[in-house]
Amino acid sequence: MKIRSVIISALFIMVLLYGAYILWAILAFGGGCNRMAPETHFLPDGYTGKVYIFFNQSEGRAREYDENARVYRIPKSGVLRTKFKSNSGTIDARKDLNFYYQKPDTLLELKQYVFARADSTLNLDSNTVVVFGYRIGRDWFGFGKEGEKLRSTTYIVDSLKNVNKRDYKLTIERFENWDH
Repeated sequence: MKIRSVIISALFIMVLLYGAYILWAILAFGGGCNRMAPETHFLPDGYTGKVYIFFNQSEGRAREYDENARVYRIPKSGVLRTKFKSNSGTIDARKDLNFYYQKPDTLLELKQYVFARADSTLNLDSNTVVVFGYRIGRDWFGFGKEGEKLRSTTYIVDSLKNVNKRDYKLTIERFENWDH
């Protein structure tokens, strides 16, 4: 009888542990994860350089949506201040991050270059302008309020041949004259 009781107790504990593991997996990888809202970025025609998007900016551009996606209209400075709160969580970059050059009568889609993606280097000419280095974070730029860290998204729009030749550092002039 004691052996039977020990076996039943052990089975009960194993079922409890397995159930807890399944619940953790569902919460961690499915139902409990934050999903980023899809994003559509409109860049000035021919823009190359680093793009900076700063969130929670009282003087920033109003929130704008296109269907279910956040819309970011990047000014010529490459610096956008927006009233949107930071967008974070998991996202399917192939579907939910879209980048376009905005021409007078049309849009030209920019492809993304993602280093972790196996097909990202296939048929990619070093002169082709692509979007890469998409990053969400909190950055301190040494201007604005003393020691201020701003929630931001950054990425580079350029050809791969120019990446190591250019300085993408944000200047105080670009930060202050962001809406030009």
